[in-house]
Amino acid sequence: MITIEERKKNWCDFYTGKRRTIIHMDVDYGETEIVIPSPETMDKFFTQTVNRYRKMMEHVKELDDDRVPYVSALIGSDIFASAFGSPVVYPGNSNPYALPFVSSAAELSKVKKPKMESSSLMEVIEYGYKLQKETGGALMQLPDIQSPLGIAALIWDKTDFFTAFYEEPNAVKDLIAMTSSLLEEFLDLWFNTFGKEFIAHYPDYYMPYGITISEDEIGSISVEHFTEFSLPEINRLTEHFGGYLGIHCCANARHQWGALKAIPGLVMLNLNQSECVLKEASTFFRDGPCQMFYSNETYDLGAKPVLYGSGANKTEAATALAALRKKSESYILKNNN
Repeated sequence: MITIEERKKNWCDFYTGKRRTIIHMDVDYGETEIVIPSPETMDKFFTQTVNRYRKMMEHVKELDDDRVPYVSALIGSDIFASAFGSPVVYPGNSNPYALPFVSSAAELSKVKKPKMESSSLMEVIEYGYKLQKETGGALMQLPDIQSPLGIAALIWDKTDFFTAFYEEPNAVKDLIAMTSSLLEEFLDLWFNTFGKEFIAHYPDYYMPYGITISEDEIGSISVEHFTEFSLPEINRLTEHFGGYLGIHCCANARHQWGALKAIPGLVMLNLNQSECVLKEASTFFRDGPCQMFYSNETYDLGAKPVLYGSGANKTEAATALAALRKKSESYILKNNN
């Protein structure tokens, strides 16, 4: 059996280039019903989350892949915007989300950076503490971490927000600076409470330290605006938290690839696009960060990929893992020639 510490080392070697591939097998949670977080369902959601962690621990004993078990603090993308004052919608059949409460630069005066110790984000910290206590100190998956730009776009209605990049750039920068500052305070407290190693909020990969963010709004802005408005805060946060960065982006943002590739400390990239776009991206980023694209068929042979596998039962999963091991060994051999 590959121990949890050995799995963590494999990820660290992956990031430093000592290892070319990682194998990440899916976990069958055996659930007949999925509980969505809301004020009315949090007890059931908590139980579901703890049960998933226990299934992952069983997975470690059964399959020698590189997955690192964790307990998840994911409860929705709304948590930071909500702390500023955005109303939250609980649809019931999907995760909660925040609504904007600012529609123009003139309304920014009502946006105040909350004090961390008295904000709703303390409930997220308390929830994480409850999870870790229940699981005997399990490794934590971060809650949903949107970028400073992404949080600002949840607070300020996007139909006016993106126009303001041209008409009210200082107001945009002021709001992004506020969201970045609160994000930094939250993560400082999180890492001081639960440790600096963690599982990214999406996808669920291991990080020994650093930060991971979703940067989903960059498909709607130019490279120049990304460089001016978002990148300075991303770079500042990356440096503050030790120099490792992982980014998820589900936007159609091909025009931003060059800027993403140039970010200092970027060790993991996840793009959610069609397979043809991902194939092109894998080649573009082949000498850049590690790649986690959810399709083994999209990876360039010169890339550093996370290979996925699954099985309907233990036997099928073991067969899939063996096939991935063979694929990984062939891949490594080809790249060593």
